[in-house]
Amino acid sequence: MAINVTPIPKLSDFAVPTISFGTAAAGTASTVIRSDATIAGVGAGTSVDNTIARFNGTAGQLQGYTSGAPTISDTGVMVRPGNPMFSAVLAGNINNITGAGTVYKVVYGGTELIDVGGNFDGTSTFTAPVTGVYSFSASVSGNDGVNSTSWYELQIVTNNYTFESGGHWYNLYTGNYGNWVTINGLAQMDAGHTAYVNLMVNNASGAGDVCDIKVDGTNFMGWLVG
Repeated sequence: MAINVTPIPKLSDFAVPTISFGTAAAGTASTVIRSDATIAGVGAGTSVDNTIARFNGTAGQLQGYTSGAPTISDTGVMVRPGNPMFSAVLAGNINNITGAGTVYKVVYGGTELIDVGGNFDGTSTFTAPVTGVYSFSASVSGNDGVNSTSWYELQIVTNNYTFESGGHWYNLYTGNYGNWVTINGLAQMDAGHTAYVNLMVNNASGAGDVCDIKVDGTNFMGWLVG
């Protein structure tokens, strides 16, 4: 009586699957990768180190960027060079700009340290290029050597909300700068909305223009959070 024993197949007995480049039309079910396929804007046979791909839901394809591509380093550090942001400072000291309740829209004189996307107008106003949440910060270094009853109100004004900070302005050092006030805000903005800084100084006696602001310590900055 013969006993037939079927040997256990070895791994080498199985066919090795392969992926080939073919010429299948877009949208056609196929096991091949189109020869003109791209990933993040580059050919399937090439790669771009650390660049983040994005997906076009309408066309059903991955696509790249025309500029400002975000990257993630091998250690997890994310860089977004195209993210809207700006930082502006005064071009020079400005004297007698506000007092007796006059509201002054702070003009920075075209001195921009950063303006990614060109959304700050070079003088006073940032315009949101896209809808999102933006973080803003403003500070003013000022002086009032005239009236000991002076008080201030500093604002960051946006379309949806005005952020305000106030307090005592008199610094007890006549003729010298000594006050440094600051304000921060997180604002929901639509594309086309604006943000700028207002300063108002007032006093009990209703004196005239008594407030100066100084380059050092006066700035306005903001950036898209998400």
